[in-house]
Amino acid sequence: MRLCKMIISEIKSLIKQPMILFVLFAGPILLTFYLGGVYVHDYIEDIPIAVLDEDNSSMSRSIIQYFDENERFYVKYYCTSPQDLKEKIDSRKVYMGVYIPHDFYKDISNLESSAVLILVDGTNIVIGNNAYASAASIVQTVAAGAQIKLLQAKDLLPGQAKNMALAFQFNERILYDPGLTYMNYLILGFVAVFLQQVMVSSLGLSVLEDGEELAQGHTFLKLFIKICLFTLISVTATFISIGITNRVFNVPVRGNISTALLMCIVFAFAVSCPAVLLASITKDKLKLYQLSFMLSLPTFVSSGYVWPQDQMPAFLPVVIKVLWPLIYFHKPFADVIFKGVPFTTVSQDFYEMLIYTLCWMPVAILVLKKRFGKVVQKEQS
Repeated sequence: MRLCKMIISEIKSLIKQPMILFVLFAGPILLTFYLGGVYVHDYIEDIPIAVLDEDNSSMSRSIIQYFDENERFYVKYYCTSPQDLKEKIDSRKVYMGVYIPHDFYKDISNLESSAVLILVDGTNIVIGNNAYASAASIVQTVAAGAQIKLLQAKDLLPGQAKNMALAFQFNERILYDPGLTYMNYLILGFVAVFLQQVMVSSLGLSVLEDGEELAQGHTFLKLFIKICLFTLISVTATFISIGITNRVFNVPVRGNISTALLMCIVFAFAVSCPAVLLASITKDKLKLYQLSFMLSLPTFVSSGYVWPQDQMPAFLPVVIKVLWPLIYFHKPFADVIFKGVPFTTVSQDFYEMLIYTLCWMPVAILVLKKRFGKVVQKEQS
């Protein structure tokens, strides 16, 4: 009976806080639509480039045509000097330049070394990597074709010329996401962070609102009910977000939903620990929001999702695992959903996340009782 009263009381308390309820449920969904819309195009296309053709031969014009007809590029400027080409890149009118030197075709015809210079603006890593990879592919294709023609001119049969020019080839098979799209890579990582942020900010704010009541007695049971209710709403919103990524943005969902659900529930409890701690320590709504949003970026970039853990200094993942639970959840969750890996693959992260929760929850409850219990004692006295 007492448990039922506590549950009903917590539900009524949440209904009286519509802003918390809105952030908890609508936050992940709206943010998924928003960031999904940002990355709605699978690739960076129509990158403006500038060309300086000092050779003006049939081959150099063919190279320029390859670039202009490629979906990743369009030739925006034809420059007249190296300085003009550099100025176009420096002023960000273009993101890449193609320079074909004098006597380019003549040198190749005489079997002498020559090169096409690709100048890429590396200040934007997304555009820079796309531009460089596509440009390298174009130049290699043109170079192979030119070599075959030259060998044929030496009275070799077409088949022989091709075999000599292409002595060996790379065969590649890109698993899970052959197109290497930004949407598939980023959106599930964002969904995981949305779950973290709505739990930290909403649960923290609710603890601030109800801290004195929580500290009066049965603190663990009251807090457990509150976390369960918040977990139910936020995890429901998270799975609606996953459905949106699949149905609206065509992100494949290959994994076991039950495994993903279990991971989300445990993570919601794990991230509740720092949420309760932050609320109890600050005891101020503005400071809580400032801290929760300030921590969103460093926890995101240090979770092992965008940068592998094994490429970090050896001590750093250990420190992160002690302090913040996203590192146990972020990449494993995306791997389960997108790659379809079994539970055994992510079991170590899952159990470590459980241990994190069991270690930090008593600390969070102790700090909550100490910080808000003093207020209760003063009011009673």
